Amino acid sequence: MTSLGQRIKALRAERRLQQRQLAEKAGLTPSMLSQIESGRLTPSLHTLGKLAAAFGVSIGSLFEAAPNGRLHLSRKTDYPVVSTLGPRAKGVRTDKVILDPGQMKLFYVIEGKVALQYNGESHPLEAGDSAYLDGGIPHGWENVGAKAAKVLWVILG
Repeated sequence: MTSLGQRIKALRAERRLQQRQLAEKAGLTPSMLSQIESGRLTPSLHTLGKLAAAFGVSIGSLFEAAPNGRLHLSRKTDYPVVSTLGPRAKGVRTDKVILDPGQMKLFYVIEGKVALQYNGESHPLEAGDSAYLDGGIPHGWENVGAKAAKVLWVILG
């Protein structure tokens, strides 16, 4: 699987853009773009949106180009996509959603404050924060705020 940074660098090369040119087009600093391409910085969903717009592609296409002849469709009934959770409640456990080995997930907090449990560690997140993770590693989330929280899970591939 190609890393996110490698994929962005490849798209930039396909379009014959220098880092400085792409950074300017996306409204980022050249330093930030360099760190994303090298894998030293994981971009937020907002930053991914800027890069996708600069390339004229969907955010999903930044993660992995589909091999020729391969198509993967997901129906809204296949996976719980948006979850709303009351105060101090736990979200869906990973054993409820079956993923292929290496299948990645994007977790985005729409509203509230949550804790993402991933591989035995807890990561506090709030509205606008996101995480890109290997869906095959044990994970889950809980609302740690006093109000309802809403999150978006995107299963890639």
